[in-house]
Amino acid sequence: MEKAVDVWLEQAEARIAEGGRITETDLRTLADMLRGRQQHLLYVWADSDHVESGVISWNYFGPFSSEYRFDPKNECPYKNVKTAMADGWRIVSFPAVEYPLHNAHTQLGHQFILERFFSPGEGLPITPHGARKPEVAG
Repeated sequence: MEKAVDVWLEQAEARIAEGGRITETDLRTLADMLRGRQQHLLYVWADSDHVESGVISWNYFGPFSSEYRFDPKNECPYKNVKTAMADGWRIVSFPAVEYPLHNAHTQLGHQFILERFFSPGEGLPITPHGARKPEVAG
């Protein structure tokens, strides 16, 4: 972590020396590094490419392990992407928009990828595969 913070500080100093400025996003990135925050990814397949579309399927990845058997009782904790956004998730990938005549969309639906940073041990309590296991040592 110290190396990442040192690199961030060097880049910030260079930016300021060139007349640039530090943004709120830059400061949040630094705060996440200092707190040891970890990236979690939430994949959501929805009925359409709109953020209020219903969830068809989902998956959740982070620095933890889970069983790799699908458990249908573990429904997505969000009814759509918009409710996930309201809980702090950020969209990092939108579904590709396809023309109706060239619709190659799969049965899984339209895929959104969202990210959120959590402190170690935090995050969603379940995955589609079951309860989360202990954190993976980095």
